[in-house]
Amino acid sequence: MNFSRKNIMTLVGALALAGVLIAAGLYGPSAWRGLTGTTEPTDEVVMQTPPVDQTEPPAEEAAAPTDPSAAGVPENKPGSNEDGSKKYAEPDLAKMTLAPSLEGYFGSQGLSQESQTLAYGAGWNIHQYVDGYLYGVTAGPQMDEVDIRKYILFHKTLWEKQMEKEANAKQAATFTTYFVNLLNRGMDAFEAKDQIRIDQFHQELHDFDSHLMRNDAEAKVYGATPFSTKRG
Repeated sequence: MNFSRKNIMTLVGALALAGVLIAAGLYGPSAWRGLTGTTEPTDEVVMQTPPVDQTEPPAEEAAAPTDPSAAGVPENKPGSNEDGSKKYAEPDLAKMTLAPSLEGYFGSQGLSQESQTLAYGAGWNIHQYVDGYLYGVTAGPQMDEVDIRKYILFHKTLWEKQMEKEANAKQAATFTTYFVNLLNRGMDAFEAKDQIRIDQFHQELHDFDSHLMRNDAEAKVYGATPFSTKRG
């Protein structure tokens, strides 16, 4: 799917394509790079998934924005494998499994499968970049504070556009309010470059991605969401 580059000049222009992205399921790192013009200059921007394995990080990923040691003890590095090579991947929908505390907000009496996929994709993708920001190139893809904030805004805008189409949005108001506020907290933390608030956002985002949207009993639990799932 190709888009004229003259239609993708700013973030606002990119967000105008939100309906197309949702329909195509392209909301991950490769779509973001295409929309923001970070690919090689050409007449058209082609959205495609980057190589899964890279032996060397791209030039823009040469250094982590922060000292990993300053972030405390990191969780398991979801973006690395045993030899340390970085993996880039779109969200794996096969791993999407809602925690019991969220099941009532989706389905026939709640939000659609499309909304569930958007929430899952936002958690997965933003989590990758926050891990990379905190723990370095072996933990996740790299962006600075300004671009991570824009990336969160990108996903928030996709979500808000989707909510305009949801017939049962009111029935899921508790979840949707929490989710938007979570994204707002992340944007505010990165805009302020406040390390403490970024760490807090990471913990909440980790729990959202790993436990609420994937119900992963093996992942570390920070207990940082109001929808905590009991383990054991």
